[in-house]
Amino acid sequence: MFVAVGLDAVDVRDAIAVQAALLAAGTLRKDLMMRLARHRPAVAQRYFALELGRVAEQLDHVLPVRTAHRMKSVGLQPVSHSSDESLERALGRERIASAPDWAGVLRPSRLWRAREEDLRASPTDRDLARLGQLEEEDPQSEDDNTDETDESKIVNLLSAPGIPNPLGDAIQKLLGMGRSGQDKNQGSAEIPVGKQRFGTVGRNAKKGSLARLVSAVLDPAPAVGTRYPEWDCHKGAYRFDWCAVAEYDPADIESARDDAPAGSVLQRPLARVGIEAQRHRRQSEGESLDLSALVDYETDRRHGDNPDPFIYESSRLTKRDLSVLVLLDCSGSTAEDSGGRVVFEEERRLAGDVTVALERLGDRVGTYGFYSRGKDAVRFLRVKPFNARYDTAAKRRLQSVQPSGFTRIGAAIRHATHVLQSQALAKNMVLLVIGDGLPYDDGYEDRYARADARQAIKEAVLQGIGVAGIGIRSSTEPEVLEDVWSDASFRVIGQSGDIQRHLRGLLLNALSVTRSNGRRRELLSEEHHGYLRSLHAARRSAMNTYS
Repeated sequence: MFVAVGLDAVDVRDAIAVQAALLAAGTLRKDLMMRLARHRPAVAQRYFALELGRVAEQLDHVLPVRTAHRMKSVGLQPVSHSSDESLERALGRERIASAPDWAGVLRPSRLWRAREEDLRASPTDRDLARLGQLEEEDPQSEDDNTDETDESKIVNLLSAPGIPNPLGDAIQKLLGMGRSGQDKNQGSAEIPVGKQRFGTVGRNAKKGSLARLVSAVLDPAPAVGTRYPEWDCHKGAYRFDWCAVAEYDPADIESARDDAPAGSVLQRPLARVGIEAQRHRRQSEGESLDLSALVDYETDRRHGDNPDPFIYESSRLTKRDLSVLVLLDCSGSTAEDSGGRVVFEEERRLAGDVTVALERLGDRVGTYGFYSRGKDAVRFLRVKPFNARYDTAAKRRLQSVQPSGFTRIGAAIRHATHVLQSQALAKNMVLLVIGDGLPYDDGYEDRYARADARQAIKEAVLQGIGVAGIGIRSSTEPEVLEDVWSDASFRVIGQSGDIQRHLRGLLLNALSVTRSNGRRRELLSEEHHGYLRSLHAARRSAMNTYS
């Protein structure tokens, strides 16, 4: 628990009580914090203010009277019935009074490493056992313990018999809790024999709940993988070797459902993407004469033969030269339900559909997923490398991928750019990102994250790689998507089946930005780069959708 510096004793008491009450009432559930982290900080503070009123009503019988009164006086808005209702109201346009300064502020991003059981409602017997406070009870004493209240369980958590605990004593004193008629310094103080136990001591001891939470926040993750820079918009410069991206193979789980779609519906729109002009010689008609064929024709004719006049050559769009890297956002934000369906499952199905269609067309395609847990722990999941087939094992790997972590998309795009150039160099290269389009991670949010993601897209385009994005019912705010994807093609669709109407246009537009009259964009001048950006901006504005 954290309290602001400079608060008086009353404010400190009430601030601690508020934080304890929020934990007990399920306000800080991890799924709610994940959703809040994807929106502006003002939404979190609106949610915080609504929850103060709800928690004050729900826990009125256990909170100090004055504390409950101060919490209820936050505003005159109606009290929510649940945390989920508070979140929906916070996302709306309802006028909500601000929480008082003494209550603090809610920062969802600080909770991203916390375990789910550390953030849920009041402790259960399983929680108490995990903390080393509950032993298997004697059946004969079962009746004696039936009157134990939830408050006494909390007291057990805050008091360790026989061991001085100043923090626990202070919290109990502030909240008006504890065992009456006992002196912690008296040798005759009550120690419930048979009910208390202590965990293993030594290097094999398990960390308590609080210790795990603290170490999860403070202990740095091991930095492994390839280092990449990150753009700092505040300084106008790169942070070199700032992020680490490591590749991993998802688990090949035999029990995973192999329900990847056939992909046939996307073959037709993709068939005309990445087609290059190819010279066809010895044709019956064409734009110019084929001199070698003409010499052979005249030679045969003079020898008395009657050869067919295949003496022309033509240039037709028949050569496929396309590499596509399908990059699936596997962060926890894609796990939200929308209309009774999980968005991630549809995005995962779309990634498999695109992979199947491109492989059947003979194109080079690689399918990867990504998520992050801080700048030194960006995970790049190899579902189908470029040099492998999209076989049954690859399909199982795709189905085994589940939403986790956060979205440091700038580092993922830079690594995807490297993979394309080093493993699948082609005249036409596309990076197709499937996800909600919101960049977010620890220390990677708001303007900073959006600017880095936009810069990573620009870097890919300047290296001859077209970038396109697809989001399925993305709940990310439209202005955020427009800020991130202003230099690339991006479209929000209602369901995965809608993509067949838009996929060809998205990819062709992405490729057109990287090319001009057959020349690579990286070979052009910076002035020409600006001209191309303005030339294609109008086309993107008509094609891109952000809501």
